[in-house]
Amino acid sequence: MKRKSGILLPIFSLPSPYGIGTLGRAAYDFADFLAEAGQRLWQILPIGATAEYNSPYRCLSAFAGNPFFIDLDILLAQRRIDERRLRLLRRNAPEESNLRVNYDYLAEEVFPILVDAASTVGEKGKKFSQFRETEAYWLRDYASFMENRMPSVTTDIWERLQFLFFEQWDALHRYVNQKGIQIIGDIPYYVSEESADYRANPALFKTFKRGARQGQPSAVSGVPPDQFSANGQVWTNPVYDWAYHKNDGYRWWLQRLSQADRLYDYCRIDHFRGFSEFFSIPIEGSAADGKWVKGPGMDFIHTVQKKLPGLKILAEDLGILSDHARKLLSDSGYPDMIVLQFAFDPREESTYLPHNHHRNAVVYTGTHDNNTLEGWISAEHTDVIKNACMYLGVLRTNLRSSMIRATLASIADTAIIPLSDYLGLGADARLNTPSTVGPQNWSWRVPNNYRKKRFAATIRKETERYGRGQPVR
Repeated sequence: MKRKSGILLPIFSLPSPYGIGTLGRAAYDFADFLAEAGQRLWQILPIGATAEYNSPYRCLSAFAGNPFFIDLDILLAQRRIDERRLRLLRRNAPEESNLRVNYDYLAEEVFPILVDAASTVGEKGKKFSQFRETEAYWLRDYASFMENRMPSVTTDIWERLQFLFFEQWDALHRYVNQKGIQIIGDIPYYVSEESADYRANPALFKTFKRGARQGQPSAVSGVPPDQFSANGQVWTNPVYDWAYHKNDGYRWWLQRLSQADRLYDYCRIDHFRGFSEFFSIPIEGSAADGKWVKGPGMDFIHTVQKKLPGLKILAEDLGILSDHARKLLSDSGYPDMIVLQFAFDPREESTYLPHNHHRNAVVYTGTHDNNTLEGWISAEHTDVIKNACMYLGVLRTNLRSSMIRATLASIADTAIIPLSDYLGLGADARLNTPSTVGPQNWSWRVPNNYRKKRFAATIRKETERYGRGQPVR
């Protein structure tokens, strides 16, 4: 595999005047920037519509796109919305909406415009009819679910919103590929109980089979108590009934991964360990009452590899793994993940230290759940930072740039750097802090002026130094 590198930036973090990043001009500009910087990959986060807490890992559907990513300026060019309405929208936008995603503003001001734009999609239009037919295995269930959540918006409008989303996504994806860049998408392992998938297909999950609670989850996911969490964690996502999935030929998962194969060039699967074993907690119990349950293992992996031979999977395997989980990952042949921020605890020898890296891996300075490098350097325990400086042979003032170089220099085939780390931003640019909720999560947006003079050229130079660059196009 050719050495390559890329940048992590969620769609919602792109600049735009409408409160959230979209699939419009700023996304195309970022693709141009990636090409100028010699990158081959753009890693994003899940693109589904979010529910409570705005987490892209708790989506309302495993298949539907986030309507707020639909670009209004593209709709204006298509004459689906009125220019005066957009001018008023920009004028009334809260000042902080260019710095943070403003979800209240989106719901109150942007969504009604999207609904009106969706109403212009012709019922008998050929493209829309084809879309409805191709996506029928999930689209109607999703649209009906959303109408139940929001009766003021009809099923047909929800379907049309999805048509507009995927029309814009497909156009952007083609452009990105034309620039010599591939997209790494992200698939959450679990779905939410508050999702179209659960409501339409409860048989896919462990549920009560009879009585007053028939059809409700009988068990949920989480993690057991450990040194990081004395009480463990209860995630509330319903757990899969893998016996049902196996008897059904893993049909739902194959549909999900087949869509990912169309939407992305690589597919990162979050919580890959769940295919080996998952932590199941009784619905009325605590994490201490949970137990590890075997997942589908290599039977599932072999089915995916046989039915979807072109699907390129990256496995998120962070955290403590059992021997069984490690063997499943090894047998699958999928690249795993290495995070440099986790490498420097002086109390133990870490497999994440650069001299322990291996080729079939994706190495990161940090992920969406980590602090930015600058934030990490400021907040991490002194002995960890001191150990990192000693290992890399640098002063604290040079640690960020040295961490980036160590990531690019790694023997791992693929290296991914969050844009916030290249920009040298502090903890305010952190995407998410696990086990917390609030407006600080899933809301950071890159400054409009991130494409400063020679910024891309500097990244290209570093990328090429370690044999990861792509030719100028």
